[in-house]
Amino acid sequence: MSEPLAPRRPGGHGNGRGRPRDPSVDDAIISATLDLLDEHGYAGLNLAEVTRRAKVSRTALYRRWAHKSQLVVEAMVSRLPGRGLPDTGSARGDLLAYTQQLAATFSHTPAGRVLPGLVAAISTDPSLAASYRELLVQPLRQQVRAAIARGIARGELNEDTDVEFVLDALAGPLYVRLLITGDPPDSDYPRAAVDLILARYGNNQKSITTPTIPAAPRRRKSRKD
Repeated sequence: MSEPLAPRRPGGHGNGRGRPRDPSVDDAIISATLDLLDEHGYAGLNLAEVTRRAKVSRTALYRRWAHKSQLVVEAMVSRLPGRGLPDTGSARGDLLAYTQQLAATFSHTPAGRVLPGLVAAISTDPSLAASYRELLVQPLRQQVRAAIARGIARGELNEDTDVEFVLDALAGPLYVRLLITGDPPDSDYPRAAVDLILARYGNNQKSITTPTIPAAPRRRKSRKD
């Protein structure tokens, strides 16, 4: 059994011993991993091919990441668009920024292609499951919790807002498409998801975008009327 691995950088693990590591080697390995994930998915990712593509030794890779799952999680973390959600000044703006970021991550990075294989591996690999939740899922959810708290404090969201339900509801449609139906997410998904949340928990009607329904044309009276 290998020795426990100490955190080396956000999302990565290593034994932390020896001379300082060259960041350019880290970047080469991460870039090669992302390229191969995009080409072959999680199941098809081979660490020997990562070393060949990155032009590094197997020792260099294994001193940084002892397992493929660790490497993949850090690679995904490294490409998340931004490390924090903006405070837009409104609950709708904050929730929309989060949902748009989530959609962009899984639509325009290898994350969307990798996710099904990663979820399958998570079900049988407790270490991978813990890393994925700690390093990818929880940081984003914590930022959204803060955004919801700001919305409640400003009076835009009801005080009884179910925070965990909101988090699940915003991400749920995306995961259903990626993991269940296989259909691409609708481009309008972020706005629609946020509008549904605000329709249920919103306390400021100005923050809710509702479609304008044209009035029905008035029927002209005929001469027989």
